[in-house]
Amino acid sequence: MKERIEDRKPEAGLRTVQRAIDILYCFTLEEQELSLTEIANKISLAKSTTTRLLATLEQNRLVIKNPETLKYRLGQGLYYLGHIAGKSIEVREIAKPVMERLRDETRETVNLYVLEQGARVCIEQYEGLQSLRHMVKIGERLPLWAGAGGKVLLAYQSPSFQERILAQVPTEERRTRLTAELEMIRQRGSASSIDEREVGSAAVAAPIFNIHGEVNACLSISGPTHRFTPETIRWFESLVKEGAQTISEKLGYR
Repeated sequence: MKERIEDRKPEAGLRTVQRAIDILYCFTLEEQELSLTEIANKISLAKSTTTRLLATLEQNRLVIKNPETLKYRLGQGLYYLGHIAGKSIEVREIAKPVMERLRDETRETVNLYVLEQGARVCIEQYEGLQSLRHMVKIGERLPLWAGAGGKVLLAYQSPSFQERILAQVPTEERRTRLTAELEMIRQRGSASSIDEREVGSAAVAAPIFNIHGEVNACLSISGPTHRFTPETIRWFESLVKEGAQTISEKLGYR
């Protein structure tokens, strides 16, 4: 009997930890303050147990109780831990396994771009596996108004930022067309380009969101135009969106 009781202790401890984690995940951008009853109902736990867990979380500054409303919100301890986590998470390292998988599946070149002072810069690349492939230089600065990677980054920036970039577009007709395309990119969640920045090359791209919901990076698949048929583009867009979503989630985006 003694062995059985001891065996249960670790399980009980793990259950308590999980319940505390469940409480923290009750809070969202839409529900930043919650009452004891709301939290207990969300995790299907008795108020007495929820109260004890909240007290421990409060002691460790992971939640704060508003003395006037008696509601709880996330505390400064989580902000501190989140700051440390954010510093230790680098999009390039997180993206590597996703990029390698995409390259192996499509056999085309996979690029990771970041937004940098009104341009996009390639910071990581997995070369295509075919003899004829599309390449960009690591560290090369490319425009935001041409090419799938640039357009998908531009589509998720502020209107004032977009206006500055659109002013660089050579013709009024192309500016008007690009403005309409940016809205379509946001709706679709991906961008594509054929012979746009460079004749003979094509690409698809999807946005990578950080923990704040901002887009400062994107994932792209590129290759020779003749291999980017309408059917292939749809398939590549599906793959690149899924890959970008995986990276976004690992960066803390929910």
